[in-house]
Amino acid sequence: MKIIVLHRIPFEKIRYDQIIDHRLNEVYYFCLPGHSSDLPDDANVIIVNNDTFLASELIERYTALLVDADRVISRSEYDLIEAAKIREFFVIPGDITTEILPLRNKWTMRYRCKQQEIPQPDFWHPLEFIQSPQREGKFLLKPRAEASSNGIQVGDYAAIKQAIFALKDYETMMVEEFIDGVIYHFDGWLNKGEPLAFVSSHYIRDCLSFSGGTPLGSVQVSTEAAHVSLVTRTLAALGYENGSFHFEAIKDTSGQFWFLETAARVGGAGVAETFHLRTGLNLYHADLRYQIYGMPPVCVPLLNGVFYGWFIYPAHRLHSDYTLSFSPANWSENLLHYQCNAGICSKGVISYSPDRSPLSGVVFGGQEQISQTIESIFNVCTVVEIS
Repeated sequence: MKIIVLHRIPFEKIRYDQIIDHRLNEVYYFCLPGHSSDLPDDANVIIVNNDTFLASELIERYTALLVDADRVISRSEYDLIEAAKIREFFVIPGDITTEILPLRNKWTMRYRCKQQEIPQPDFWHPLEFIQSPQREGKFLLKPRAEASSNGIQVGDYAAIKQAIFALKDYETMMVEEFIDGVIYHFDGWLNKGEPLAFVSSHYIRDCLSFSGGTPLGSVQVSTEAAHVSLVTRTLAALGYENGSFHFEAIKDTSGQFWFLETAARVGGAGVAETFHLRTGLNLYHADLRYQIYGMPPVCVPLLNGVFYGWFIYPAHRLHSDYTLSFSPANWSENLLHYQCNAGICSKGVISYSPDRSPLSGVVFGGQEQISQTIESIFNVCTVVEIS
């Protein structure tokens, strides 16, 4: 089999070689500049000198290589659409654009869910928002096709209206009502519309605060029927039936869940590792196996009653050297592992990778224990820049 990989997720996290036999298959890794150093020395690497993968350019430059490919694999959020375009052009099996778009473009996603009456915050086209009467409360101006809370602005009606006037392209953005509450993420594997594996978690702090420079954590909680119902209803409305999912919702002060967004891929940061610890299922490997061979994973009931959580400190707001006082012995009872890095500079790029963080780790124990552990770490350990 000839397999083309648009490589962006770190190799050590996804480990293609544990699913794809490189001796029996012809495998090529397309890499952006600076993204190939983690691949094995004997890998077939093609450097694409661009900021991102563009299907039109890859088709034009590498037709001879792509024309007889059996699979085109991409598991990064940013490359799902481009991989689908390549498959369509060369008639390669796998997801196509119309299947991926509702799970990638937030406007299409939310509009389809509105048609199916999925509970979600109100949302508007930017031009519709500025032409409507003034509204009370807070709102978010957000890109339709970004991830990791990139490019989101929060403010009242006047602030968001002013930000809209500064836009160069209204069609790439949307406005959303801001709802106070706790943000949950539900992760797992869907087979013919039904979850084979499902783990519920909620964030400590949130991804938007992380983009502003605040550490982020997540803790697993018991799964409720309302969690599964919201996920299955929403993914059905989006036409998604098979594969991994990362789904975010907010629980307001009255206990109501509101759909925020979802993706047809594995969640970032410590999601995959803690999911694996709780269920025994490696979502990255399940993803690859399904994309290549069409095989859903074999799942077992939850391995034990232990809950897991993860935490990570951001580096994208750091502009100089820093100090971080962290004494792992203080949390040894619930700290599974941690990673400290000195001199990390991500040059303004938001990253959830432990290698791009001053401090990250995984905790374990009861639901309350892991939540208290992460909160304690956040209260005690702060990053201080050295001017």
